[in-house]
Amino acid sequence: MLKFGFDNETKIKIGAAFFKKYVEKLYKVMKKDIDKKLLKRDGTIDLVLVGDKKIQAMNKEYRKKDKPTDVISFAYLEVTEYEHEEGDIIVGDIFISMDTAKRQAKEKGHDLKKELAILFVHGLLHCMGLDHNTDKEEAEMEGWAKKILG
Repeated sequence: MLKFGFDNETKIKIGAAFFKKYVEKLYKVMKKDIDKKLLKRDGTIDLVLVGDKKIQAMNKEYRKKDKPTDVISFAYLEVTEYEHEEGDIIVGDIFISMDTAKRQAKEKGHDLKKELAILFVHGLLHCMGLDHNTDKEEAEMEGWAKKILG
């Protein structure tokens, strides 16, 4: 099972419930893969909503890109030795810039909630070890995203 932690550091009113349903859908559509990765234990994914200033600092520090970005994911399953630990597993942390999400929603002609759903699911998939470095990886990631977003 996947647990969900949430923190909103912005003034935009949106709660955990909006995002939690996507964690539940991710678990439903990828249950077999997730249970295998988590060794049938519980895992936790945290989401933090931030502004452009904070995400730009993170992007500069961790990705060496001195500009804001929409979402940054830290996937821990592939870089920790969780197999030898007991208790819940920290699967990943996701940070979404609300400033960038608002701009992108306007540019794409849809509402903020749709953009947040897209960005969050993208981050979730990264936390589960998926990436988009090749056309094949991108196609796989997009396929999972469509199943989760409906």
